[in-house]
Amino acid sequence: MAAASALAATAVLAVAWCTRSALVACDDLAQPAPSKTQAQSDSPSLPSISHLNPSLIDDVNAPMRYRMETYIKLLQHRIVTALQKTEPGTKFIVDQWQRKEGGEGISCIVQDGQTFEKAGCNISVVHGKLPLGAIKQMNSGRINARLDYRFEGPDAEIDSMPFVALGLSLVVHPVNPFAPTVHFNYRYFEISHPPTLKDGSPNPRYDPANPTQPAAWWFGGGTDLTPIYLFEEDAKHFHATLRDAAAQHDSAFYPAWKRWCDEYFWLPHRSENRGVGGVFFDDLTVPGTWGQAEGKRREKKEFLALLETKQQSGPAAAASGGAGLAPAIASSSRQHDVESLFRTVRSMGDSFLPSYLPILERRRQTPYDARHIAWQGIRRGRYVEFNLAYDRGTKFGLATPGARIESILMSLPLKARWEYMHPVSGSGAIGRGGATAPGEHSGDMADSEEEKMQQVLRSPREWV
Repeated sequence: MAAASALAATAVLAVAWCTRSALVACDDLAQPAPSKTQAQSDSPSLPSISHLNPSLIDDVNAPMRYRMETYIKLLQHRIVTALQKTEPGTKFIVDQWQRKEGGEGISCIVQDGQTFEKAGCNISVVHGKLPLGAIKQMNSGRINARLDYRFEGPDAEIDSMPFVALGLSLVVHPVNPFAPTVHFNYRYFEISHPPTLKDGSPNPRYDPANPTQPAAWWFGGGTDLTPIYLFEEDAKHFHATLRDAAAQHDSAFYPAWKRWCDEYFWLPHRSENRGVGGVFFDDLTVPGTWGQAEGKRREKKEFLALLETKQQSGPAAAASGGAGLAPAIASSSRQHDVESLFRTVRSMGDSFLPSYLPILERRRQTPYDARHIAWQGIRRGRYVEFNLAYDRGTKFGLATPGARIESILMSLPLKARWEYMHPVSGSGAIGRGGATAPGEHSGDMADSEEEKMQQVLRSPREWV
């Protein structure tokens, strides 16, 4: 259930129940709001960062929700500004929306450009009451156990809890088939005690003097690279940048999160990964600090459980003939608190531009032909398959009444392709145990660049 919280939150809570939306061209997100003489009177102002106080990010006395909100809004501004510089032909569109039950979002989208077929960088800052079903979807059993409520049965204590969810998510699908797709998402959640229980009686856990004190909080996130054609130097650069960012805070982070990423982005029906991986984590919290005053020291050391896998599928299971993985737990090498974890998340978010922009600049003007475009369509098809069939956030979002569908499906490419029995990636492809698919290109592709990419997808590698 750990992976469910990661994507369900930004795909559902962060995009649902919008009551107002408007589209405006984005020249500079820091520009002051245009006057009615500069823009249509029914259009909102451009999202501005001029009102944000960067020093709030490091203010340990400020609530984490406000610190995280400031950080992701500033990061969105930096990323959109940088991506816009590589897209001379088409401007980003800014879609501002508000959530009826509480909160807002800012979606920055560009499509049909010279560099980007489609790219989006979305923020959501939402709050309200979280139904019981969503609580179960959004976090692991470990967190539910720490909440210490009876959720089910005739003596269930609660049916909803106050929540805050903040996140920044991005997907980039370049035009050039030699430039890889990239995805990232970083988020923060809080669940608070309700003032009353399900039967209307006062909740003894609720503190009226501190009503927003979290009953549970956690960070989640990750980033992964999906190349169409394999350039080992690109994969190594991407992973090395992530490793170095994580290692500033804990040497155990990258190895655990890299493995988690490989497991999560596995397509069981294809027996291959979506791409060359990256990092993925969820439920990043320090349970010993819940309910304690800020700055209070813990009585004993607690080390984070970074990875727990019990699934019987994935790359390791495929490599072992389907035997699956034995339960395994990786723990942190240092004792952490909310401040060290927040610094870690910021380092990972800050690492996006240096991890990806050099790759994009190297590849976006590489010459290509119709064969490369056709293979790009095949790989984009796999991306669609994963997002619609396995991504828990997407599935949960599509099943939620009133969900903001445009934001949920922002991650999908504009174009994708499915060929029957493709000689490289189809079910009858080379090395799949069946006969090689018939076709005039079968022999040409036996040692092709497409086959080299496919081999890496079937057997994820350690890049650094």
